[in-house]
Amino acid sequence: LSEMTKMSQTASKESFDILVAGAGTAGVCAAIQAARAGASVCLVEKNGIPGGTITAAGIAYPGIFHAWGKQVIAGIGWELMTTLAKNGFAQLPPAPFNLRHPQMAVELNAFEAEVEMNRMAETAGVHLCYHQPVVYVCAEGGHVSSVLISTQKGLKRICGKVFIDCSGDGSVSVMAGAEYELSDELQPASLNSILMNLREAEKDDAAIKRAYNQSLESGDMQPQDIWGKNIGGLTTGRGRGRGASLDECYAINPGNNLNHVYPFNGADEESRTRGEIDGRESIARTVKFVRAHVPGYERAYVASVSPLVSARESRRIVGNAYVTVDDYVNGVCPPDSVCYSFYPVDVHRGTEDKPLDNVFLDEGRVPGIPLGALIARGFDNLMMAGRIASGDRRAQSAYRVQASCMAMGEAAGTAAAAAAKRGVRVTEIDVDVLRRRLHDNGMLVPGIDNVR
Repeated sequence: LSEMTKMSQTASKESFDILVAGAGTAGVCAAIQAARAGASVCLVEKNGIPGGTITAAGIAYPGIFHAWGKQVIAGIGWELMTTLAKNGFAQLPPAPFNLRHPQMAVELNAFEAEVEMNRMAETAGVHLCYHQPVVYVCAEGGHVSSVLISTQKGLKRICGKVFIDCSGDGSVSVMAGAEYELSDELQPASLNSILMNLREAEKDDAAIKRAYNQSLESGDMQPQDIWGKNIGGLTTGRGRGRGASLDECYAINPGNNLNHVYPFNGADEESRTRGEIDGRESIARTVKFVRAHVPGYERAYVASVSPLVSARESRRIVGNAYVTVDDYVNGVCPPDSVCYSFYPVDVHRGTEDKPLDNVFLDEGRVPGIPLGALIARGFDNLMMAGRIASGDRRAQSAYRVQASCMAMGEAAGTAAAAAAKRGVRVTEIDVDVLRRRLHDNGMLVPGIDNVR
């Protein structure tokens, strides 16, 4: 520890108002909004691309922005979606916005999303640091003073007034000494791929099902290769989306979100390494099966595979507020709510006979995410957004989805910029003023924008 402290003092140094760690769906929106509010912002990311689960993890269909026929999440995330759609690289959900939740996502082209996020960030003035992960956090007495990031030239010290952890696994908060929760049982992850050289052909679904069952019995296929043993999701390809043709640039590909990788803990390097090896083996088994048994897929191959296994769950940072599953499914909006979230409780299980534990919200219920759930307990300048926000495991299985993460990120970025500008703790900002500012910026805010 003393050696790291010494290194932090001798490393080259830069200072910003706000440091955002992680350029996923939450981090990008946090950084862009903070910069638009006039703060100097540094966005650091361990990978070379923005977007997180949309891009590096291959879940290129963010959801969901609507509930019960109305839009419930807007702001920067929706700005990105509509820009992509205008340019022909996304398909927005259709009115009257009442399809089942898998069909309410925005289907988009991941590459074009990467390009547009970079444009939005640089236009706002965000200082981007790709391939430069946080490796150490200098914190004392509930206050973060700086972080060390790894660069090709050695360690660099980034000082800041407010720090926002959007790392997905809560690594920055943990290094700072924040409290966290990590369940004994974690949801399976998925490794996503794009299959090419597929053609439409008449298929005998019963014959494919028989071949699949035989492959399970022989061990040529494993149950987790197609989660829920839903062979139809593989052979139709478009069963989980809204039916975009395979030649569309935003079609949900037959290989996408197909497998379950478990056990998997994204906050543990050994588990992540094993999961990515096992995930690739799973994809290889599936390609071998479809080439042999699915008409039209005889010459199928993997054009690309996501560089990261997409984790659904790991650490949750304990905040000044705590979202419970009861409050979530009952549509509770605390007085300090800064955004809406909407999705069913969606716990993926480590068994393919009953792969999902869902609880669907009653009509009209749309819960709110409180500001306190985005502030690390015991800290005056450490925030978090995305799937690590403060809440219980079952609530997290709902608010972890991308549209909700975008909204939480934008709210955290707005709050951080306000605190930095006034020179106060993030716990001291006026919540009512913050909520009005979020509304004025185009977000939908519980208590101001009634979506029920």
